[in-house]
Amino acid sequence: MMRILYTAIIIIISSAAYSQQENLITQYTYNKLSFNPGVAGENNYTSITGIYRDQWTGLEGRPQTQMLTVNFPTVSERLGFGVQVQRQSIGIQSKTDITGMYAYRIRLANGYASVGLQMSYRNFVNDFTDTRLIAINGFDEDIAISRERFSRNIFNVGIGGYYKGPNYYFGVSVPRFIKADIDADLDPFVAKEVHHYYATAGVDIRLSHDWIFSPSVLFKAASTSPYDVDVLGLMTYRDQVHMGLNIRTGGSQNSIVESVDLLLGLRVSKSIFAGIAYDFTTTEINQYENGSFELIVRYDIKRDSGPKEIQNPRYFK
Repeated sequence: MMRILYTAIIIIISSAAYSQQENLITQYTYNKLSFNPGVAGENNYTSITGIYRDQWTGLEGRPQTQMLTVNFPTVSERLGFGVQVQRQSIGIQSKTDITGMYAYRIRLANGYASVGLQMSYRNFVNDFTDTRLIAINGFDEDIAISRERFSRNIFNVGIGGYYKGPNYYFGVSVPRFIKADIDADLDPFVAKEVHHYYATAGVDIRLSHDWIFSPSVLFKAASTSPYDVDVLGLMTYRDQVHMGLNIRTGGSQNSIVESVDLLLGLRVSKSIFAGIAYDFTTTEINQYENGSFELIVRYDIKRDSGPKEIQNPRYFK
């Protein structure tokens, strides 16, 4: 059964490639720059974020993602810059992305609005020499599969808008505009990148001196797939311990909910934050996998505010 399911995944990838073209991250609220270039320069310090995701753990050929994102500090209170390197793999297909982001910000009401642009380079690989690939009658008799390793380089552009207020934010983005050709030169199959649309919003609600409740939502849609929605409720204790529950829709026609996700984060120091998430799959694929596992580590390089002026109490009258 495992081999049959894996072969089915291979066929879908190599024939249409309309599968998971954009990253799927449960802890998205900690790295919004990964899907919206308008977030570039969000803070006045540099944030370096690393993410590792193992989706559908235990299933051979499952999606895996490694991501490193750098969000640089605001320049002259107007300009923002960011860069991201990531690698994704699923079945015999893998891709490596290098993306640069730029955002222009203006003050608006009690917050700021920004418009961001991004340019990306992607290297797609379809490896038909993978030893996990199975041909029922053997590859010598199956001329439909060429035992080669195909590679294609693609450039693309995207746009995003973002607004951040005193305790809330919202944004929309289309990370890739060009429907680039990503097929492996295997006639008659044609594979192209498709448009992915993102919309997100969140708010911080202070419940007490120690507790903050931060609900947020992430809407995702692709031109060839049903839409997905992530609804996250995050509780923060003294800005040190983060506990969250995320509900993700989509993934199956037979189930409204695709997964139920638990998040736990800890601010180790003023500069270091680490988090973990585990997704409990609720669709039919849960018969073959053990959920999804995700790690995040963020390092904030904050500027030194300089020496503070301290008054000596002995001069008080």
